[in-house]
Amino acid sequence: MTICDPIRAAAAAAQSVCIDPHEGMQIIGAARLADRHHPPFDLGQPAIVLDIADGPTAQAVCAVLGNAYPDDHPLQLICLDENGTRRARAVPLAELDRPTGIGEGACLYVPPLPRSSYADLQEVMAHLRAPYGCPWDREQTLASTRAFLLDEVAEALEAMDSEDEAHVAEELGDVLGIIAMIAQIATEEGLFQMADAVRMSVEKLIRRHPHVFGEDDIDDMEQLFTRWEEIKAEERAAQDRPARGPLDAVPAALPALRKAREMQSKADKAGLLDQAMLAESDPELQGLLPEGSDEERLGRLLWRLVALARTRGLDAEDALRAFIGRWRTQITEKSKGREES
Repeated sequence: MTICDPIRAAAAAAQSVCIDPHEGMQIIGAARLADRHHPPFDLGQPAIVLDIADGPTAQAVCAVLGNAYPDDHPLQLICLDENGTRRARAVPLAELDRPTGIGEGACLYVPPLPRSSYADLQEVMAHLRAPYGCPWDREQTLASTRAFLLDEVAEALEAMDSEDEAHVAEELGDVLGIIAMIAQIATEEGLFQMADAVRMSVEKLIRRHPHVFGEDDIDDMEQLFTRWEEIKAEERAAQDRPARGPLDAVPAALPALRKAREMQSKADKAGLLDQAMLAESDPELQGLLPEGSDEERLGRLLWRLVALARTRGLDAEDALRAFIGRWRTQITEKSKGREES
């Protein structure tokens, strides 16, 4: 088959569903698509899947498309009739994996999802930042977007707590919007582009999962975490970055409660956690949260501690954050002393 054959087949399929290939069309073979886990094309543009067939291929294509499109997405199956004429019939995505009598040379038309691709989002953000765009969006900087990113992530977490799926989707969209703005500002300033961030994320995920994408054999979770730390150390060495201490990976901007938990976990793994600082050494504290306590009891206890701190003119968040800072300094010095000895 020459390279022109699939192009002609796709053009004929596009004509049968009345779309103009000159306005943009993506072409992919069913076998290649079936070998993926997510469609490798822009959801905002129409796509033609060549050589679709009943059986395992159609089932795999259905699963891959289902990772991006809704179950009722109106696909069109394009088949040759007995006269050699291409005929299109509607097939909802959810029914694509069922036997449909697909003949040889059949194609599948995948309509676009309007305004649903990341390219659409980046286009809108670039438009807003353009000279004729929005004055507020144009005046934003990398520094100003820090607070917006924190706010949007907090709102997304709150939506997740509400278990309202539509609200979660909306708030995640807002997080993506801020990410798109940050990427656009960085692009305009010549720092990096969104493609750089995506590529680095993809490469890091693959590199840090050699047991999935490579040849490593992992027997248990402990071995998995050990290998994970080894890979991160290799990455820092390759980038000529100083080795991290056991507590350096905890983000400074975390809320104090979350930060305390992460600090304790990492110190415990490194053998640096002072047991005298924990609840096991304080029977009175254990009595406030006995074995078997649930989140409601813990939440009530924390609420009352915050209320008590407020009546004493203290801010619980600031107090815990300050204590973490002092404790971290002590632990870091202890760790260095142990290494020198």
